[in-house]
Amino acid sequence: MSSIGLCREDPLVSLVHDLFGANIVRVPDARVRPLSVVVHRGGRSFFRGALLPLLTDARPLGLQPEETELVDISGRRSRRVTLDLGLHILRGFLKGFGLPTAELTSGIEGATHLQFAFPDVRRLALDVNALGWALAGRRIDRGNPAAAILFDEPTYALLLIDSVLISRHITVVLSGARGQRLNVDVTVLQQVIAELGGQVGAAAEGEVELTLESPHALTFAFSCVRLFFDAEGQISSVPPDHSRRTLGIADHPDELIVRPSPDRILLSARPGLLVWDPCPAPQDAVVIP
Repeated sequence: MSSIGLCREDPLVSLVHDLFGANIVRVPDARVRPLSVVVHRGGRSFFRGALLPLLTDARPLGLQPEETELVDISGRRSRRVTLDLGLHILRGFLKGFGLPTAELTSGIEGATHLQFAFPDVRRLALDVNALGWALAGRRIDRGNPAAAILFDEPTYALLLIDSVLISRHITVVLSGARGQRLNVDVTVLQQVIAELGGQVGAAAEGEVELTLESPHALTFAFSCVRLFFDAEGQISSVPPDHSRRTLGIADHPDELIVRPSPDRILLSARPGLLVWDPCPAPQDAVVIP
């Protein structure tokens, strides 16, 4: 797992990371939804898709996430970042939105700083107690090849996504150096953004605001809980232990850094944009040259 470090004092990051215990992804993704599986070992995180196909009992769990509007996050801007870092972040967001990067990034290179915001943010969240009830008696299917890595030694942590933060829009705010005029061609930007189905608007003095839209609600952050299971795959607990377990590289790559906070698992020791690692293969997998 790699991540782009973000500042903890950032007003948007602090809400998402600290208040909701959520991991921010570099590339927003509609596949990342409640009841999706993430496995983690040695500082590396892998997105593995839906939980249900990994269970011996494939009957639906009967859970529906509750959807709420997050007015505290909707439209809240990140702090200003330099153009180089801002473009790096923006390319990941544009990839998630399925939008080309070359035309847009070349059109904003006259700016010196960028800010980001997600309008109309909504949260899809499962009740963790209901999740524990639904998983009672369920078992990981050892016969499923996709589950083989869960029984490897050393073991992988099995994480289940219980909530996601979603939005169909992203807003990018362009600005110049303080006290200087913003040097971008707004007319060219309007043409480029119109072709991408977005809008260009004026923000504060010396700022230009670009809003892009996706046809689907994309997940830009998620929280997860850890599932424990025995050697036969029987799910034994979803422990709300009132400790935030940060899975990352400590003195030893498999150590968990434990900090007091609610029972959510963060995949980096400090706020950052998560980049998924390539999917691992079982230890006895044959590599075809």
